[in-house]
Amino acid sequence: MAEAFQLYEALLWEPPSGYFLLERHLRRLSESAAHFRFALDPGAVRTALDERAAILPDRPRKIRLELSSDGAIAIQDVDVRPSTPVRVALAAAPVASEDEFLRHKTSRRGVYERALASRPGADDVLLWNERRELTETCSANLVLEIDGRRLTPPVSSGLLPGTFRCHLLERGEIEEAPLAIEALRSASALYLINSVRRFCELRLLDGEATR
Repeated sequence: MAEAFQLYEALLWEPPSGYFLLERHLRRLSESAAHFRFALDPGAVRTALDERAAILPDRPRKIRLELSSDGAIAIQDVDVRPSTPVRVALAAAPVASEDEFLRHKTSRRGVYERALASRPGADDVLLWNERRELTETCSANLVLEIDGRRLTPPVSSGLLPGTFRCHLLERGEIEEAPLAIEALRSASALYLINSVRRFCELRLLDGEATR
């Protein structure tokens, strides 16, 4: 029997503008629901989000919107963590670039949990695939600054098409390019990007760029 899982979206809510990149999040949720054949009532999702927004405190909040296969909706909210530098290390083993669950935001997080467990001294872990291409971190998309260009791995490397990533690509602020692990040596800066924390500086633990 297949393991049950939920789809989810992590959104930033901040006053007075409300939900950041809401339409992108709802579009991705709809696409994932269609892919996995989950029941989805878009109107009910919007209503649930509006009802939660009406009772939120007057400060930024991270919203977790969860969808079960039968269409049930659950929402939680927590404070947004400060965007302080994140210490990262390379995962001990590769991910499979063809794994469909890497391309959808779900509660099935075994790949990420194993990667984090493999590098207990790091705050987050850089994932890479069977071709030794960097993909993402366990919590966000990845950007390397090389020769003045901000580069992010393509979805074909095996990663989540993040909403903030798509936003930046459309604005021309980042570019897609396959990035070998060795690219870490020539990067002048590394960033974690997602729609809740936006840009967050990454710092490699000692020796990681030469592994």
